[in-house]
Amino acid sequence: MKVFIDTGAFLAIADKSDTFHEMAANVFQELAEQKAILYTSNYIIDETITLIRARVNHSAAVAFIKGLEASNIKVLHVTEKDEHSAKEIFIKYKDKDFSFTDCTSFTLIDKHSIDATLTLDEHFSHYGYKHGVKHLLVK
Repeated sequence: MKVFIDTGAFLAIADKSDTFHEMAANVFQELAEQKAILYTSNYIIDETITLIRARVNHSAAVAFIKGLEASNIKVLHVTEKDEHSAKEIFIKYKDKDFSFTDCTSFTLIDKHSIDATLTLDEHFSHYGYKHGVKHLLVK
């Protein structure tokens, strides 16, 4: 199974005081045991490092960076073409409050035929996927 990890899940795992810490950590562990292929994006990494620094502390952000570098998580890089597709999604869904980073994630999930997301962001369930993406953690 191919799983895309979003900022909220990373933050919940990094922040032991987060309401969803235990649940997110358990799902992440289960995915590792199932040998799921894990993905995220350079936009998600940017967002995650910034949020961990703001909500936890600098040391936790550094630990996230080092942990990510040592992990088997594949980092997908948003290309110019991906940005164009994300802009189209952003413009089309004017009735939703998707962030631009959400839209880049949707683009990458579709482009790479990813099966599931590990996320706390309900926007992922509001977006109409072309191939029925499962959401493993949406609150």
